[in-house]
This record gives sequence, structure tokens and C-alpha cells, in this order.
Amino acid sequence: MIRSFIAIEIPDELKNDALEIQKRFKAVSADASWTRIDGIHLTLKFLGDVEEKKIEEIKRVLEEIARGTQRIKIKIGGVGAFPNQKMPRVLWIGIRNEDGELEGLYKRIDAELSEMGFEKEDRDFKPHLTLGRMRSQKGREGIIKLLEEFKDKELGVFTASDIRLIKSELRPQGAVYTELGRFSFGR
Repeated sequence: MIRSFIAIEIPDELKNDALEIQKRFKAVSADASWTRIDGIHLTLKFLGDVEEKKIEEIKRVLEEIARGTQRIKIKIGGVGAFPNQKMPRVLWIGIRNEDGELEGLYKRIDAELSEMGFEKEDRDFKPHLTLGRMRSQKGREGIIKLLEEFKDKELGVFTASDIRLIKSELRPQGAVYTELGRFSFGR
């Protein structure tokens, strides 16, 4: 079985900007686990454990979806938390796409893969980059202050030109990511 997901990679410059914000949150000494630079990506669909024989079929589906997708202009900015700012569990930086292409891509991937037997998403699409996860509420007050400070912080804009199928191996030092396939947008 191969634990995998589908994502859009973020340019290194913007990842580094995200890590600068993350450093401010780390300084609060909250009880949290923090995302490493190689873990900062825009997840479109988490597949979980996939049989090896299904990987090639997933690649074919993603190739076809990508071919029919135009490049997507993505804005990164605005720091927030799930489930909300007052009880932060997941700290994130927001993702926006004005023309709806990103959500359209997400829906196409979800629909095509549900036909292959993958579970259809039942939550609204809330694109984000995860900065970290709170393990307890220790340091919460400091985190809440920083969420307020960075809520409107814009990091930048980039144009996504592909989607990637990524293998995620869980190891004691954290997840190790390996690209299984890259699928360029056709338009």
C-alpha cells in the first residue's frame, strides 16, 4: 500500500515566507507540531493507503484532468486557524483563486477519483497551507494574538502549472515525501 495525496507545489520563495511567519508562532512556545518546509504544499485530495496497482490508473486520470486545465493564478495570504481563531487546532495560511479554476480542479479530481472508488469529500473546499497543529491549548493566548496580527498578511501570488501525485511515508522524524508523478496543465 502506498500512502499518497494529490497536491500543487508552492514556489520555494513563498514557502520561505511562510516559514518566517511560522517562526513567529514558534516563538510563543505553544505545544504544537510544526510543518517542515518540504511539507508545505496545497493538498487537493488525500488518498490514504492506495494499492500499488491503482497508482497507474490514478496517474492516467490526473494526466487527463491536467491536460484539460489551464494554468491557475493563486494568491497566498491571510493567516487563520481551524476550527476557529478562538480555539486554534490547525494553523494555516490561506489560498485564494479569484476565477474559481482551483475549486473546479478540486471538484474534477474528487469526482473522477470517486468513480474509482475513493471516498468523495463531504466538506467544503478550504484551500490552505498548514503551518502547524496544536497538541494542547498551552500557549493559546499568544497564538491568538499572532493570528490577529497576521490575519491580513499577504505573501504573494504564483501561477500553478501542474499537479503532483505524492507518496507520503510516515517515519519517526516525520513524513518523507516522494513525487510519483507530475502532470502539466495543458492550456
